Amino acid sequence: MKRNRNNEKQKRAIYSAAAIVLCAAALGSFWLTNRNVEKADNNGTSEHSQVITTEAEPQVNVPVTNIPDDRETETTKAASCYFALPSENNITKHFSGGEMVKNTTTDDWRAHLGLDIAGKVGDPVKAICDGTVTDVRDDDLWGTIVTVDHGNGIISEYRGLGRGSTPDVGTQIKINDKVGNLGEIPVEKADGVHLHIEIREKGNIIDPEKVIGQTYEFK
Repeated sequence: MKRNRNNEKQKRAIYSAAAIVLCAAALGSFWLTNRNVEKADNNGTSEHSQVITTEAEPQVNVPVTNIPDDRETETTKAASCYFALPSENNITKHFSGGEMVKNTTTDDWRAHLGLDIAGKVGDPVKAICDGTVTDVRDDDLWGTIVTVDHGNGIISEYRGLGRGSTPDVGTQIKINDKVGNLGEIPVEKADGVHLHIEIREKGNIIDPEKVIGQTYEFK
């Protein structure tokens, strides 16, 4: 009987010890859980599971597509310029283009590739637009000839000027600056004293009346 009581006491001691261990373990787990939660609240991430985010780096030198480029450049934008009259006198002969007309001096038929404007010897001839004098030469048929490059492929040529009345090659001139004084044109002497002006655009001869005295749109 006494042995049974001792056994009961031993069992109760073992159960009590086990219960104490279980309680201690539960308390420890609860404490650890609360600690992790506090860390997660303070740091924004859990000690055992951290989410790492990185800010996307800006992309450099990456071509942009499917966006229309509406920028204007010197080669794409429409260019225009006003061209003044080289003289305010009357026009005596128009540009004929490919049509043959009678040259009363040589008594033959030929294309008239310029515009003739009447005048008298010594009258000033003005530049039709800003430009650079690129050539000055004396010709037995056309008198003194001055060539001016106006940019944008436009070149004007003034024929029938007096020798020694012109600017030098390389001179920068402005619109209405003098390019020379009228002289004579031997090949068109029968038509009287006049200026013969020719205009080319990108190497192609064009009717001066499409340019002179108006604003011209460059091609």
